[in-house]
Amino acid sequence: MKIDILTLFPNMFNSFKEESIIKRAIDEGKVTINTCNFRDFSKNKHKKVDDTPYGGGNGMVLMCQPIFDAVASIKKEKSKVILLSPQGSKFTQEKAYELAKEEHLIFICGHYEGFDERIKTICDEEISIGDYVLTGGELPAMVLTDAVVRLIPGVIEEKSHENDSFNNGLLDYPTYTKPRNYKGLEVPEVLLSGDHKKIESWRKNEQLKITNEKRPDLLNKKVKITKEGLKKSKNKIRMDDVKNIKVTEVKNIKPTGKFKIVNEQKINAITILNPKYIIGYKLRGKSNGNNSNKIIIVKNEFIKKMVLKNIHKKMDILTYRLNVALQSDDDDVTGKVLGEAEMLKSMIISSYARYLGGENLDKIIKNINYLVNEFVKVKTIQSTYMNKTNRRRMS
Repeated sequence: MKIDILTLFPNMFNSFKEESIIKRAIDEGKVTINTCNFRDFSKNKHKKVDDTPYGGGNGMVLMCQPIFDAVASIKKEKSKVILLSPQGSKFTQEKAYELAKEEHLIFICGHYEGFDERIKTICDEEISIGDYVLTGGELPAMVLTDAVVRLIPGVIEEKSHENDSFNNGLLDYPTYTKPRNYKGLEVPEVLLSGDHKKIESWRKNEQLKITNEKRPDLLNKKVKITKEGLKKSKNKIRMDDVKNIKVTEVKNIKPTGKFKIVNEQKINAITILNPKYIIGYKLRGKSNGNNSNKIIIVKNEFIKKMVLKNIHKKMDILTYRLNVALQSDDDDVTGKVLGEAEMLKSMIISSYARYLGGENLDKIIKNINYLVNEFVKVKTIQSTYMNKTNRRRMS
């Protein structure tokens, strides 16, 4: 991967590139990180890159020309240009995984009062790292670079980031190391038991508890969990307990596109345009009486339609399994279905992201996250209900 950062302050990135995992990734050739001072592209004799805003107002605004020319000098066919802006979509772990699949990222760091609005026309996306304003885009560029580089295969062990916070819509579980007892603070006994099944169960429960305490917003997203699945739950949850859960449908995405089968005599071959985008499908010529068995896909939209159909089928299966898991008290069932959800997201991002398009990909990943988050929310309610019931029985 190659990352180019357009900034007025390239020296800010010197130590960033010379420390820790980023340095190791650069040294091992996993990533190339360059800084580009777009002041060098200014055609003003004083190398000016900003001016007063039309219509009046405070501050100075970055001009089009230096940034347009800087981007043009480094942009390639597969480059993705990202404007770092407080107006952009909020950066997430899902977005980090998506960007880690790109070959070339160009980050544009703002400064002063803002950008000339026309600069956005040469950008593929705007990203924000939070609902606050910084003096410039250099720190956000470092945040995105760090989050993305660590996901590049070979930079760190894959298992090191598989259990990161937010990967399954939940915060991470607590971790401990030696000594077992420090100033009266002891490591939970279950972690010393050697029982991997109990440890896994404890970690999942801790994830639910910590997320519920610290980031309940992650559990409050509205998704498709059917009312039938709730009613069949073994724990007989009162519907009043889940009155705030709104049942919403995962909307189907219906792409448009054309394809045609071309009839040719005495042809015994299949020709597919852009076959590298066909994943999980096999097409076979079939005679229709006219010896027509040559198939030519003339629009990528047809491939897109097939892939979306496959994704929606898998999402329906996931929804069914989530509802089945609501009826089970077995932690292994819960862990398995959450694992299936993560595998589905990984498959979609790694195999289909290149051609689904950002909007469709975001919508699909969000729908899967909604399903998982609502499932976790209901599971948390079930656990709370059962704990209260058990305490009443014991008293």
